[in-house]
Amino acid sequence: MDDLDRLLAESMRDAADGAPSDGGLLATVHQRSRRYHRRRIVTGLSAAAAVLALGIPFGAVLVTRSAPMTPSQGTVPAAPAPTTEPATSPAPSPSASASVSGSASGSPAASHTPSSAPPSSASATVVKLEDGYTAPVFPYTLPATDGMKAPVASMRDGDLIALFEATELRDHADTTVTVSSRKPVFDTDATQTTQRVRGHSGTLRTLDVEPARQLTLWWQESSSRWIQLATDDTYTPQEVVALATSLSAGAVAVSPPFTLDRSPAGLVADTVTASRMSFRAAGGEKIEVVLRKRRELTGDTVTVGDYQGVLTQGKLAVDVTDWDATLEVTVGAGLTMSGADLLRFAEGVHILNRSDPE
Repeated sequence: MDDLDRLLAESMRDAADGAPSDGGLLATVHQRSRRYHRRRIVTGLSAAAAVLALGIPFGAVLVTRSAPMTPSQGTVPAAPAPTTEPATSPAPSPSASASVSGSASGSPAASHTPSSAPPSSASATVVKLEDGYTAPVFPYTLPATDGMKAPVASMRDGDLIALFEATELRDHADTTVTVSSRKPVFDTDATQTTQRVRGHSGTLRTLDVEPARQLTLWWQESSSRWIQLATDDTYTPQEVVALATSLSAGAVAVSPPFTLDRSPAGLVADTVTASRMSFRAAGGEKIEVVLRKRRELTGDTVTVGDYQGVLTQGKLAVDVTDWDATLEVTVGAGLTMSGADLLRFAEGVHILNRSDPE
């Protein structure tokens, strides 16, 4: 061993004498590692605070920060940052038949419930259409006389009414007979007398008005039927009772203001006058068809046969130009009908000459 080797060996022994033990060396390494780890946490939290202050998503920063740098053979250009655009959903397709609930809408079906729509139609009765229309029938008639025309029947709120128009031979003293399932209610005071009519106890009311006193005789014909006969003092009280006694079974069809190609299935006629028809469901909900004097329509138009109309929630209004009138079809609350069926129903309404817009 030469001098150089001897110096090197002595130097290594001196270094070994001053070196820590194996356990001390490991503890020193762990202590240094924990110190570096605390520094990284502090640095990361500081960076997070700065990121949040700037409004940058913290997760994105951490991902970017933790991505390792991979050495490459050359400089790789950075990928462009993706542009963020609002997410767009497909445009809703127009509804083939908008729902009417207590309701109708001609607008395309939207992906959300419009504020004007009812909260839910789960409890509403769905109304379908059936072909044709069967007119209600007034079940009585009076004997034909020279001074009285053939009866014309109508219906109002479920009550069947027959008008027997009088000629000058009877001083135009018309007679009206009403058949109802309810006991009649009167809102005016009148003189009343009890009369025996058709085997029942009846009440004759005399209302003292001009130009002629009004006489109304009413009685309960059966457990579910009440009848009232009204005329004026052209007839004496005894003649009024005799007229009521002469009522016999008949079948006078109620004259509608329109003919109908289709009608609401499962609903019964409730009102039929010179300007309106209504149909009633079992729960009392109604669909009404009314001919009104012409009104200006506003809104998006739909084609209804040869006419134009406006479909809004629960109602279809049709501009009937050749009648200078507006036809309105209203679906009452508690009922629902598709927009397609509502249009088909309105297309099948044909106004008759006896109609009289209100």
